[in-house]
Amino acid sequence: SFNDDILKKIGRVHRSADVYRAIANARQVGFENISIDLIFRLPQQSEADFMDSLKQAIDLDLPHYSTYSLILEKKTIFYNLMHQGKLRLPSQDVEAHMYQNAIDSFQQAGLEQYEISNFAKPG
Repeated sequence: SFNDDILKKIGRVHRSADVYRAIANARQVGFENISIDLIFRLPQQSEADFMDSLKQAIDLDLPHYSTYSLILEKKTIFYNLMHQGKLRLPSQDVEAHMYQNAIDSFQQAGLEQYEISNFAKPG
């Protein structure tokens, strides 16, 4: 996510500015084959928020992107919170819309889907 509030809520130590800095540093030292992962269906994430993060990611003009729906694994904090009724996740319908929006957005940006979660520039 590029939403600093969501990143903080899910326990990530990086912020969106760190993503831009990391990409710039990688490019500066010669890396060209850079990929970014986006997770959707995060706690309290709206479709609009995911679309904003998706747009920011695509604007980086990277050769590869992966996008995954959040999966709750047993014995994790999120799994336990969900079973206690303390974790608000987007509905399955919203999750499906997020995924379809990702497919559509990547296609519009000229990225080809080659696996369920992976999109890349041709070649």
